[in-house]
Amino acid sequence: MSLLKRFSFWLPAMAIIHYIFELLWNPVKDIVFAFDPLLAGIFGVLNSHGFLYDNEHFKILFPGFLVHFFLWLIYGAVIDYIINVLFSLNRKDN
Repeated sequence: MSLLKRFSFWLPAMAIIHYIFELLWNPVKDIVFAFDPLLAGIFGVLNSHGFLYDNEHFKILFPGFLVHFFLWLIYGAVIDYIINVLFSLNRKDN
């Protein structure tokens, strides 16, 4: 499977694009937390000193972006693995 066909490429790429939008325009605050409750939980636990998220300006800080990026990289790798297993099972059946 080529790199451009993998979720483990596109989900972190979307995280980078989201972070750039957050820095430049901040169009929709906290939309990523609405779609990813695991990320919201991680931010809630790890953000006790305000290192991940700036509550005053409603911005994800760079360490928070790294958490977001690597979590979505893990999501992509898991999805790619599941797809690979399903297609390999399908090939074995034929």
